Amino acid sequence: MVKEADQKRIVRVAFTALLIDLFAFTIILPLFPRLLNYYQSEEIGNKTSILGYTLQVLEQFKHLIVTNQRPSVKSGYVDKWDTVLLGGLIGSLFSLLQFIISPIIGRASDRLGRRKVLMYTMIGNILSTFVWLFSSSFNLFLLSRIIGGLSEGNVQLTTAIISDVTTPEKRSRSLALVGIAFATAFTIGPAIGAWFASIDLSLLCPSLVKYGIYPYSMAAFVGLVLLVIETAYLYVALPETIHFRKEVEAAAAAAASTASGTEQIQKEPVTLQAIYKRLLDLGYLKKLMLAFSFLFSGMEFTLVFLTFDILDYTHMQQGKLLGYMGIVSALIQGGYVRRKVQTVSEKVIIVQGMIACAAGLYCLSSTVDSAYASYWLYAGVTCLAFTSGTVVNCLTSLASLQCHDDSDKSDPLSKGRALGEFRSFGQLGRAFGPIFASGAYWIFGPGPCYGIGAVIMVATIWITVLIAPNRRIRRIRQVKKTQ
Repeated sequence: MVKEADQKRIVRVAFTALLIDLFAFTIILPLFPRLLNYYQSEEIGNKTSILGYTLQVLEQFKHLIVTNQRPSVKSGYVDKWDTVLLGGLIGSLFSLLQFIISPIIGRASDRLGRRKVLMYTMIGNILSTFVWLFSSSFNLFLLSRIIGGLSEGNVQLTTAIISDVTTPEKRSRSLALVGIAFATAFTIGPAIGAWFASIDLSLLCPSLVKYGIYPYSMAAFVGLVLLVIETAYLYVALPETIHFRKEVEAAAAAAASTASGTEQIQKEPVTLQAIYKRLLDLGYLKKLMLAFSFLFSGMEFTLVFLTFDILDYTHMQQGKLLGYMGIVSALIQGGYVRRKVQTVSEKVIIVQGMIACAAGLYCLSSTVDSAYASYWLYAGVTCLAFTSGTVVNCLTSLASLQCHDDSDKSDPLSKGRALGEFRSFGQLGRAFGPIFASGAYWIFGPGPCYGIGAVIMVATIWITVLIAPNRRIRRIRQVKKTQ
């Protein structure tokens, strides 16, 4: 029999599995520049390959956006951004594939169950990492990223699983664990990847080179091992959760009906007006997620330009900066969001996070001509870390609160379908945000770029205050009178 006490165990299993998954995902991040440089050196002069054609397109894009030279763009620096822009393009491709596949995964989880679909996506993730293990050519590496983009469903399915097993009152607190997993993995995962990248598997096992093993295969092997461990753990420890709350509430109602003078919780009546309001609110939240993800992901992506172009940061200094941002974000989610969301409300925290984003972008714009550029930079990154730890988590929580706990497979407010579509809007913003932000950075310069971003974020705050719904939890307490 399903019990309320099982909720914490299931949330813990989902969180642990997601953390392992994100460690495997973030291992590649510090390797991207060296990986892409490796492929460029292997295919140098070959303009007919996929990589060669992509570099030609990027070259045309660079000359288009850097026609007006600025003092901050140092002589000869333009050619150094090929790798960064190529990495951003591959990241945008991954997000675009997620935009396409997320609604499909969500609907499939409503029909087949969360656990079964999650296991299918894990097979795809393992296949993606296996291809990466033998990706001595750029074409195979690109194939591995495409498979990964079409398979990655852990984040949205973890969100759906936590939504399945938690009550509306506790949902935002529990969903903050998703953000904590992200912050933890993005702080530690890249360091793990950088360390294992120092081990050249092609030198340790030269007999495997003919099969495609190359200098960066060790990181892929570690990622593959992590994904296999995660899959085995999910298979053993995770039950199906799609009907969890229905079974718990049915058992509670049966127990309450046999006792007199006890409190009984009734559901909010489902009317056409209520359904329409929830659909309307969910539509608003999707648009806010799209707008925020487009702006925030783009501004965040240009941080690597700013630190390299203005401050001449080394890779070590950039790593410390990103690590600091991840630690602050994790502390905000664990120490503030999880503790205060039930009393402050999701909408208020979203607005607070967006205000911090606007302030952070202003600080970044001030680094350009300031004698205290590093202080402005860390002030801006601190504000952006607060934003990272608040906005997306609380938008997702509000979206989950619009869903029906009991719904059929064709219901547009079923958790899998609604949260999948909601996530796809965020991925669409992440697909195009870095491209547009990079163009704005090189056309207008870093100061105006971040200044424009701050103004747009202020407009987004105003729109959020007007259209974002408040949490909708209606619990009607009814006391039975004894005869």
